[in-house]
Amino acid sequence: MAASHIESQLGFLKRNPIYNTVKPYSLRYDPEDGTPRQNIETDMVPVTINDARSLRPTIEQHGFALTSIPTAMTYDDFFNQDKIDRVYAAELQSHLKTFFNVPHVRVIDYAVRRRHPEFPVSTGRQYEHQQPAALVHLDFSHEEAVNMLETLYGCNASQVLKHRWQIINVWRPLKGPLYDWPLAVCDAQTFTRSRDSQSADAVYPESVYENVLVHHHPSQQWYYFPGLLETETMLFKCTDSDTTASGPSPHAAFPLPRTAGTSNSPRESIESRAFILWAPLEQLPQEVGPLYGKRG
Repeated sequence: MAASHIESQLGFLKRNPIYNTVKPYSLRYDPEDGTPRQNIETDMVPVTINDARSLRPTIEQHGFALTSIPTAMTYDDFFNQDKIDRVYAAELQSHLKTFFNVPHVRVIDYAVRRRHPEFPVSTGRQYEHQQPAALVHLDFSHEEAVNMLETLYGCNASQVLKHRWQIINVWRPLKGPLYDWPLAVCDAQTFTRSRDSQSADAVYPESVYENVLVHHHPSQQWYYFPGLLETETMLFKCTDSDTTASGPSPHAAFPLPRTAGTSNSPRESIESRAFILWAPLEQLPQEVGPLYGKRG
């Protein structure tokens, strides 16, 4: 049986005064002009990470929850981007509409991560697959989410934006039970945006988007689901248009002490992000612009 909590480390953005005037950024490519790839200074902080199974968390109170999303996908199917687009995205949309009791869900993208056996030690070469994200963050800022909807629906975006919306992360292992670099999530009740968050830019050769990096604070409470099965799926909130609701739930991967569970093969997982839309429309407006693209 897993312990009620474990001790590990999480990576946080340093509380450096420079970020009062200079925005953190990371370049997702190698610049040819010698520009530094990033200006992000981090702290590895010892953190107690609690067993979320005994908490029975809810999105409304804690900002994260556990659910089970039936899928026709096999393990091998997750190597097939077209099948993820056609089958898995539709399964997510159907489940999330029921889970949140909303008329519309728009799946944004997905990312498949397969940990290289040497991660987090650099191999000196680019990894074939995306690796666990070990820096605590929120995938999109509130402002970026609004920009995404305005770009997607153009002049008709107000039909969506005047009603409640959220971005929800959907995360599941491709093999379980998972004990290798699991995902830690912060109880939204213990995360204070004005105190703990810092907007940052993720820069690609032809685009940029704004995410949120997180400073550590002793009042934050962290959780994970020990031994997560491939039949189990974590949901956690990225942003919410309802500012009176429970806030977002920052997250990061972390190394699990061997004493906390049975070791297994390197972690393989798929994460997706989706707009949860309360707009009481028979159909969403026609899409006229691009949405942030797939990274898988």
